[in-house]
Amino acid sequence: MRLVGRAPAVLLLGCVALAIAACTRVGAPGERASGGRNPWTIPGVVRVALTEEPNTLVRMFSNQASADDVTALLFEPFFRYDNHERPVPALATTFPTLANGLISKDGLRITFPLRKGVLWSDGVPVTAADVIFTWHAIVDGRNPVVYTQGYDRIKTIVADNPYRVTFVMKQPFSPAVYLFSEGTFTPLPAHLLAHDATLNNIPYDAHPIGDGPFVLKRWVHGADLIFVANPHYWRGPPHVREIDMKVIPDPTTQVNELRTHEIDFIDGVSASLVGDLAGIPHIWIQRQLQANYRHLDFNLRNPILADMAVRQAIARAINVQAVIDDVYHGLGVRASTDIPPFSWAATGLPPIPYDPAAAARLLDADGWRVGPDGIRRKNGHRLSLSISSTTDNRPNADAEALVAQQLKAVGIDLTVKNYAGPVLFAEGGPLYGGRYDMSWIVNTEAVDPDNLAVWGCAYFPPHGANTDFYCNPAVDRYLQAAETTYDQRQRRADYTAAWRIMLHDVPSDILYWEQNVLAGNSDLHNVKAAPVITDFWNAWEWSI
Repeated sequence: MRLVGRAPAVLLLGCVALAIAACTRVGAPGERASGGRNPWTIPGVVRVALTEEPNTLVRMFSNQASADDVTALLFEPFFRYDNHERPVPALATTFPTLANGLISKDGLRITFPLRKGVLWSDGVPVTAADVIFTWHAIVDGRNPVVYTQGYDRIKTIVADNPYRVTFVMKQPFSPAVYLFSEGTFTPLPAHLLAHDATLNNIPYDAHPIGDGPFVLKRWVHGADLIFVANPHYWRGPPHVREIDMKVIPDPTTQVNELRTHEIDFIDGVSASLVGDLAGIPHIWIQRQLQANYRHLDFNLRNPILADMAVRQAIARAINVQAVIDDVYHGLGVRASTDIPPFSWAATGLPPIPYDPAAAARLLDADGWRVGPDGIRRKNGHRLSLSISSTTDNRPNADAEALVAQQLKAVGIDLTVKNYAGPVLFAEGGPLYGGRYDMSWIVNTEAVDPDNLAVWGCAYFPPHGANTDFYCNPAVDRYLQAAETTYDQRQRRADYTAAWRIMLHDVPSDILYWEQNVLAGNSDLHNVKAAPVITDFWNAWEWSI
């Protein structure tokens, strides 16, 4: 999430930089400027808090949420995703399906008609050559891209004409329809980059020429990224002339700067601070369910957790709704699978119920007997486990403490063993190295529900992200089948069948979907929170 304000000196510099806007004084609460707007509003300028500064402005080199926000401003994807997760045609004009003939019957050819009249911000047309160049840059090994998954399933890309490309697939792969769209890697300008040996750490990465609604005017590292309207944008000039992203890592500072009107928009108010918004006049508040899910993972390489009955008991002993309400301020919706409820692939399966009595019966039947200290034992082994999350996160620490209390009630001893984020998620770290018992983390689900690399038998680290080390051949068959058909009804049936098995096996307890809270200046209009990728997807429609 994002947003931060700035010091008065930086604000002054930002105002001086505005060629056609004057700075407006901050008025008293309730006071209105002429024309009915708030006196602190700068017409045509949106000041946004950014929690994390992107390491680069080229998405293929970053997995940061801020990179998705910046990409939405600078580049035009094949498709954007609206506030209902529906694909919105952008650089591509028609979403390919079997029904419209853009996917061949054998699933090996996927065609995308490209929009004529889209220009790079230097005035050069965007064509099929840019798509093909970018694909080669992703898969040819010359660039340290953050992933190649999906793009490496393409055998070649054919330019049917300058405004039509066809992916020739190595085998049918249903998620390929989402490649080059929002949240993935958007096409880059071949006419500027084709002669570079690598695209990493070149001047373009910090000063890109894009084809999106805005262009970068200035990047003051650690302080601001200032974007101005792209006069060549194919939809026409955006309704705001400038978006100023202010780097503000501290969530309390973000809310304070909204209160003092130094910023206009917070995308992701900290859950503990949502109550403070009621004291800020002249703002609007939006809540949006997001594709971010909290889950409790089990390391099946641990002999205790390899026992399915123990996992089933733990899942039933945790009062998830109490955790949502008491720790995360109610900003969550109970989950059952890793497919969000607003997805076309949503299974409708119910979550594992909270039933501590059933948890105790499962453990009794499995031979775990309560000892004198209240903790269960079996064959001389104490039912003692650890739980891990990231350090310096008070809500997570509170949640772990509450879970430990709930598990102790059924005879399970739980200790907290947290790590700094870069350590916990490092290649070879506790998660990917299998040196943990249980983990309390959040994942972000992609638009496509394909999750074979998370649960599949062949995807244990370092070959994938199956950090639960779970393997069930029946689940593999369903997930593999879902990858190779483009029929959404069949895919939904496959995911439902796979998750019916996993809800029994409990390799992970999928707990809840997060709700994102946005807050903005009451003069800022047409911000439409999206459940996936970025809330900047329609920034060309914003007005202030």
